[in-house]
Amino acid sequence: MSKGKYYFSKSLEKGLKILSLFNRDSPVMTQSQIAKTLDLNMTSTYRYINTLVELGYLEKDTKTKEIRPAILCLLFCANLMRATDHLRLIKEVVDRIHREKNISIDVAFAVDDTLVRIYYRGADETLTYSLPDFSKNSLHNTALGKAYLSALPDDLIAEKIASMALLPKTPNTIVDKAILFKEIKKAKANQFAMSEEEYLPGLITISAPLFDPLTGKGVGAVCFDFSVLQHSADDVRVKYAGMIRETARKLSELLPPDKNRRQ
Repeated sequence: MSKGKYYFSKSLEKGLKILSLFNRDSPVMTQSQIAKTLDLNMTSTYRYINTLVELGYLEKDTKTKEIRPAILCLLFCANLMRATDHLRLIKEVVDRIHREKNISIDVAFAVDDTLVRIYYRGADETLTYSLPDFSKNSLHNTALGKAYLSALPDDLIAEKIASMALLPKTPNTIVDKAILFKEIKKAKANQFAMSEEEYLPGLITISAPLFDPLTGKGVGAVCFDFSVLQHSADDVRVKYAGMIRETARKLSELLPPDKNRRQ
């Protein structure tokens, strides 16, 4: 037996395999589904799941017993993403645009109804904002969220909107689901989305979706942020629509492909 095999942890292997089962197509699982998929007995499966729940990486619904990744798991994944060469290349693109244009830029992935920011550069000497690392319930009121939604198939867009609680952040926030659906359809046709003081007063943003380079599925978005003291919405649309689309195309090519989900 090699030294590497001798020090191999079967328990760690099983825990990581459980975490790897959760993806865009399987965001929620039960203990029996996990046990069957990994060919584990129920006692061992319960022990692994309970350990991950206690550590904060999974959460279990006390009524339905359904299991899903917790916020700590999202933070862990985001931190890993920040440490990869993929992010280094993404940073190079974002930093170059920031340096040449002095634009505030956000890059984020979408996980269910949460935007997970992976990189941000703020413009110098401008009034703007910084999106939190994790933004829940912000798919309807941010350009990032609307751009991501526009990358989805129409039936999935309708399904996601139907499940949303369209809470107002400002007087401009869209709170009518039919209007939001039309807005997302327009963003899909234009290949970019905008938010005009819908998330924060005084903030205008323009965003384009990011796609998995292997499957072509929408996974997030990149966004340019401006103060109303700098530009009008029409000005942003005219000057930056082409640039945000091209930036999204370049960044999508640099994303790590999901080899488990081929079309």
